[in-house]
Amino acid sequence: MSKKFIYSLSIVLVLSMAGIGWPGASKPIPADGTVILDTWISLGWTAGQNAASFDVYLGDNFVDVKNGAGDTFRGNQDKALNYFIAGFPGFPYPDGLVLGTTYYWRIDEIQTDGTVQQGIVWSFKMPSIIATNPNPADGAEFVETGVIFRWTPGFRAKLHTVYFGDDFDKVNNATGGASQGITTYNPGTLESENVYYWRVDEFDSTNTYKGDVWSFATPGAVGNPQPANGVVDVKQTQILNWSPADNATSHQIYLGTDKEAVRNATTDSPEYKGEKAVGDETLDPGTLAWNTVYYWRVDAVYPDKIVKGMIWSFTTANFLVVDDFEDYDVGNNEIWWAWKDGLGYAAHGNEPAYPGNGTGSAVGDESTLSYTEEVIVHGGLQSMPLVYDNNKQGYLNYSEAELILGGKYPSDWTENDVNTLTLYFRGNIHNDAEQMYIALNGNAVVAHDNPNASQISIWTGWNIALQAFADQGVDLSNVNKIAIGLGDKNNPQVGGSGKMYFDDIRLATVAAPVGPILVFEEDFESVVLGTTIEESAGTEGVWTDTPPAGWDVDESGVPGIGNLATDGVTEWAGWAFAKRDWWFIVDPQGRDNFQKGQGTIAVADPDEWDDADHPDSASEGWYKTYMSTPEIDISGCEAGTVQLVFDSSWRPEFDDDYHQSAIVTASFNGQEELELLLWLSDPSSPNFKPENLANENETVVINVDNPPWATSMVLKFGMFDAGNDWWWAIDNVKVIGMPK
Repeated sequence: MSKKFIYSLSIVLVLSMAGIGWPGASKPIPADGTVILDTWISLGWTAGQNAASFDVYLGDNFVDVKNGAGDTFRGNQDKALNYFIAGFPGFPYPDGLVLGTTYYWRIDEIQTDGTVQQGIVWSFKMPSIIATNPNPADGAEFVETGVIFRWTPGFRAKLHTVYFGDDFDKVNNATGGASQGITTYNPGTLESENVYYWRVDEFDSTNTYKGDVWSFATPGAVGNPQPANGVVDVKQTQILNWSPADNATSHQIYLGTDKEAVRNATTDSPEYKGEKAVGDETLDPGTLAWNTVYYWRVDAVYPDKIVKGMIWSFTTANFLVVDDFEDYDVGNNEIWWAWKDGLGYAAHGNEPAYPGNGTGSAVGDESTLSYTEEVIVHGGLQSMPLVYDNNKQGYLNYSEAELILGGKYPSDWTENDVNTLTLYFRGNIHNDAEQMYIALNGNAVVAHDNPNASQISIWTGWNIALQAFADQGVDLSNVNKIAIGLGDKNNPQVGGSGKMYFDDIRLATVAAPVGPILVFEEDFESVVLGTTIEESAGTEGVWTDTPPAGWDVDESGVPGIGNLATDGVTEWAGWAFAKRDWWFIVDPQGRDNFQKGQGTIAVADPDEWDDADHPDSASEGWYKTYMSTPEIDISGCEAGTVQLVFDSSWRPEFDDDYHQSAIVTASFNGQEELELLLWLSDPSSPNFKPENLANENETVVINVDNPPWATSMVLKFGMFDAGNDWWWAIDNVKVIGMPK
């Protein structure tokens, strides 16, 4: 047995009280994102230990403040003046800060040696002068007929006037309503299968501010628009769908680019697209314009009336969609019928059987309702899974799936002067490294410049200049085939295997964002599991307390540590690494809810630890243990963009004796630790993380807010104040950030 005693300060709630000072301004006042309930503000911050002065930037445009552009530079001031006032005469915004506006600010610290530590852009928000946050929400469907209206009042509003009805124009134009002091309203019992509108005007003792008109539908009304209301990047060949009203005899459809024209359109208007019988809830609008907002409405027709539908919207993409994988389903449009792989398919309809392309590829997932991937997606609801095996007996030593365009839209890859092909992909750290490529019209091949692209385990964009295919003789005005492959198509070699995911293949006039870069990943599969000592003693290959290379585990805060007779159940005396499925059966009690964890996981389990003798925690100190990553290189990440992502199973307990708590900290460039996450089991705490099934199997995403000067980072995961509580288990730790 190997126990590690790693000295560290006892950090619980107050972090690194004696730590090295942080260079650069930090700890903004007010906190980033705060809503300010006044029209002036005093900004404050904590200076770094070597500060000489500060450059202050403030404005209402994020990009300008980030770049120091326009009039956002507000001057340089001495280190003693670590505050800045705005919204008063003689200061920026002398007439007061504008309600409803978000302001951004940045403090660059000039140090005594002349070094400039550029600050992170922080923000604060001004409250709205009109009513906001309606409940039911604007555009809500299936709203109960006994609903009570609620809203957030406008800034300094004293009285509220509610207008309500089933006619937009009447509600929009209404005046002279009765005012009230409360922010709720009872409209009475509503009709099912109807659309309603409401508006709240606010009075602040001086002025009345007219509110927006909100709408909602009750059960049975037309609903479920596809594309969803407000969605962007819709392809130009989108088919519109909706759910019919329960008792309607037909539906009338309106579509256009002018919201008010669509709202007011009649069957004599150009926006009218026709009437559809019940059972035919689709509309093919033809090829839509690029980068355009469309509005549409579906009216329910009854024998004695027409119920006018809500106005929905969507925005078409500023790119051409080659395939977004959203249209594939079982039985009618199976993905492997379109993307031809090495397995082929049986005859169906008028389509003859296809024996396969002879490569080691297999497209699709027969365990889902669409035969596509429905969880690991880049955009929308579906992506394409592709298994590759470049050493499959009887097959070529590369893997490829090919889509036949054959004149189908878009086969003209010169439309709107597009010049870039973009593909989003995701691999797995455990995939065998294989070259990834795109081929057009059979033989024009462009390979990814990273030979290990198949091992990148986050969604990553790949931009390819179309000229690279044109240089190989491809007529871009007539592209017939596109293939995605793993291996060397032109010189096949025996290779490896794995599974990839592909999504959102598109054509544009500019390169698309590639997304974040993966700078660190740990799934604990590298640890060598050994034989248990006390828990199911003698079980082989299921447990170790030795962390992955470069990681540190601090067990010194576990009562009785170092003595097998008094350290509780040895396997759980601090962070440990265990085979997930073995941990599940040790003492289930919900541990098997952690399905996001796979293989080997990291576990702090004071519940199991407490099942053997140890010193009294109340008198000797509660269970605490910390686990730290190696130093992570974040020098290639843009400031303020780093995120920590991990899968987590958290089950707490709270009573007079036990107060299980968790913390995650970050230390940049070896300096003081900063709290990123704090979970407490006390229901009265603002950091309360409750016991529920969702928290026992979740993916946690934390914005790390890395400062501009930071080039490295160490993360620490801690459990403290625990006794006979429950557990915290984690897996699949990743650090990502936007590239500089």
